[in-house]
Amino acid sequence: MTGSARLTISNLNKAFAAPVLIGVNLKIARGEVHAIVGENGAGKSTLVNILAGNLRKDGGEISLDGNIYEPQGPRDAYTAGIACAAQELSSIETLSVAENIALRALPQKNFVIDRGALNANALKLMQRVGLQNIDPTSSTEALSLADRQLLEFAKAISFDCQLLILDEPTAALTAPQADHLHSIIADLAAAGKSIIYISHRLDDVLDVADNVSVLRDGELVVTTAAKQTSVSDLVEEMTGRNQITSTARRDYVSDAGVVLDVTCLTTNDLPHPIDLTFKSGEIVGLAGLAGAGRSELLSALFGLVPLTGGTVKRMNNGAAHVVLNAGQAVRNGIAYLGEDRQSMGLFPGQSLLTNMMVPGSADIRTLQCIDHKRERDAGTKLVEKLTIRCQNLTQDIRQLSGGNQQKALIARWLHRDSDILLLDEPTRGVDVGTKNAIYDLLISLRQKGKTIIMASSEIDELTTVCDRILVLSDRKLVRSFERNDFSEQDILTAAFSEFTASVENQSTSDSRVASPLR
Repeated sequence: MTGSARLTISNLNKAFAAPVLIGVNLKIARGEVHAIVGENGAGKSTLVNILAGNLRKDGGEISLDGNIYEPQGPRDAYTAGIACAAQELSSIETLSVAENIALRALPQKNFVIDRGALNANALKLMQRVGLQNIDPTSSTEALSLADRQLLEFAKAISFDCQLLILDEPTAALTAPQADHLHSIIADLAAAGKSIIYISHRLDDVLDVADNVSVLRDGELVVTTAAKQTSVSDLVEEMTGRNQITSTARRDYVSDAGVVLDVTCLTTNDLPHPIDLTFKSGEIVGLAGLAGAGRSELLSALFGLVPLTGGTVKRMNNGAAHVVLNAGQAVRNGIAYLGEDRQSMGLFPGQSLLTNMMVPGSADIRTLQCIDHKRERDAGTKLVEKLTIRCQNLTQDIRQLSGGNQQKALIARWLHRDSDILLLDEPTRGVDVGTKNAIYDLLISLRQKGKTIIMASSEIDELTTVCDRILVLSDRKLVRSFERNDFSEQDILTAAFSEFTASVENQSTSDSRVASPLR
């Protein structure tokens, strides 16, 4: 960390129906990576939105490089040299990757967009952040969530900003991708840029940050050097209590009945046949690198994409029901939580209650009319069970923090009482306390005989809660690990296996061509 203060925040206040930020004081130096952590709803996103010009503060003062900073909108933040990569991705799916990166300042030639410069500039940034295998002219709609998160980062560093704000920048990334992003952040800091780094991945925070500030219920409770604190210390400051970890488990019953039978499954995205069975009362994890096929497999099991071969059968009391589409999946007790809650789950503009009750409202109908009292009672119980922080059940889902939105989506399927839960990154963007609460919830559902199939980019998350871990590599199912055989190193090796094999095969092929002895 070098230099004098770049950003100074004094007595910052913001309230909606209730106070969200209360007397926040913060100072960030030039060349500093400053992490801000806190539970969901602690005020982190509100602080980011004020700095990015999306919200107006109610009181206090902000200065940037010694000048009073009063942004009236996002353009003022951009003009002042502030760039933001938000947790909720802002890419426009109808535009190309290159157009999204350069949207603020499209290169022009003779009063029209210079496509050559546009794509060339974008390609340099894409190579820098790890998107080198993607065509800059391709549609953003086709990108995976991890690729879109890297695209968000590329957009943020596409101009010479002085303050870079990163809100959950590694939430959808694998460990190697996160390490690469952290190396770029270190280079930016070394060049004198200031970085605000917000993340629930506390190990990442301690790895990349110089200093860490903790927000709790809208108040900044402590700022400390990253080297002088620990994950458990941060958790205690965030929650006001000692860290509670998930320990409630029971032995997995291996002779439990099969509830899902997958035979020779293939799709356009999964060309290699997959055979699997899932039993009642087990948690099965899907591991693999970004693009390995985890999300694609969950989508196929739920009937979101057509199969090019094989079958997915829901086994129930000796009867087999073929799952051909999502409607049949839901009717057969299968639930699905997509990896991107904004585009794959939430109904923006609708209340928290409405978001939790869909698609379970059919269970609280009386003569085809919704029983609103039963609906409210059910919603109240779900909010209490999952400790969803909200003003009331009628609050717009968009006003909740990302972690509380995630819990609302989980509540939706708890209300439906589904027997099989397909969960894609179920703890993405949630704080450590909520993450442990979700772990305990999954284990309790397992003990009730529910089947959970969950994809996660965090291997330690899978080893914490799963009975089995299936590893995909280059869209092929390559290994299965039982709980007694869990090894993070072996799982990671399996995840890389098909990629390293293809490289070795290519090297062998090249040597055969080049060798004069053949």
